[in-house]
Order: sequence, then C-alpha cells, then structure tokens
Amino acid sequence: MKNIFFTILLSFCLTVTVLAKNDGGGGNSGGNSGGNSGGNSGGNSGGNSSSNSGGSSNGNGGGGHYSGSTGYDKELKRILFEIEKNENYDGALKDLEVYVYENPQNANGWNLIGFASRKLGKFDDAELYYNTGLEIEPQHDDILAYQGELYLQTNRYEKALENLAILTELCTFNCSEKKELAEAIKNYETENNL
Repeated sequence: MKNIFFTILLSFCLTVTVLAKNDGGGGNSGGNSGGNSGGNSGGNSGGNSSSNSGGSSNGNGGGGHYSGSTGYDKELKRILFEIEKNENYDGALKDLEVYVYENPQNANGWNLIGFASRKLGKFDDAELYYNTGLEIEPQHDDILAYQGELYLQTNRYEKALENLAILTELCTFNCSEKKELAEAIKNYETENNL
C-alpha cells in the first residue's frame, strides 16, 4: 500500500515538474551540497549562480533561483543535518518523502532524497529522484556530481564521464562538485584498471 501511494505521489510530482518547467522557471544552480561534501561548501562552488535574488539567500550559501522554491529552507536544513552529521539516511529518507511531496519544485529536496536513497543502496529510486531534480534544474551541480557517483556505483562509467564533462563546462573556478566527481572517477579507473 505504501509503495502504491508513493508511486502515485511521484507521478503527480513529475507531472507538476514538467508543467512548471514549461512555465519558464529556473535559472542556473550554484547549488548547496547535500551529503558528504558538506552543506555549506556547495554554495561557494563557483557554479553558474543566478543573478536572481530569489535563490537560496537564506543563509546556507549561494545557489540559484528555483521556481517555487527558496533553496534550503529551515526543514531542508534540518534534514541535511540528519544526513551530514548523524548519517541518519533512513530517517532522512522518510522526512524527504514528505518534503518533496510538499515542495515538488525544490531541486535541492530531490537532490537530498536521491543522495539518501543512494546511500541506502536504493539505486533505482536514487536515479529517479536525481532525474526529477534535473528536470527542475538541469544545471544543478550537486545533482550532476552525485548522479555521476551513482553511475559509477552501477558500473556506468561512460555516463559518469558525461556528467563530469557537463560539470567541467558549468564550473570554471573552484568547483568542489567537479573535483569530487573527478576523484571518484579516478578511483573507479584505478580499481577497474581503466
């Protein structure tokens, strides 16, 4: 029953996402990092930050404007803390399921639910969440990096390289997301004699 409800919920969110995308919302993401790179580091990534002041000017770094979103609001920051400091992926995942239902246009929420799912080994769910976040914000640097790591975890090396190429184009100065993915790719290449 829970899976059916979640599937219906996700279908609704995807429909809303597509409609909002066609409304012209969005901007470029400077991103806030969710997960092991640190919540405060992503905002200073040097990504293409939107000049729109509607971004995440709420105290947790730079970030772009997200249609219908304020970036990392109080609830998302609380969940991020659970992930980063307590590594409580199960609890965070439950909270994030509620969060993305209530805030379907916040790409940072989709990034974090993808991250928590990936850490729990739920790779199919993580991929769906990352793709949803990228529909909202196609240049979200954190999602691109974490999706690249997911590709490596699921032995899709070429797709990880594609994400690195996108990040290289987006991030020209001090981009921690690009550096993290490049390092993960380097480790993958070493482990697999590539």
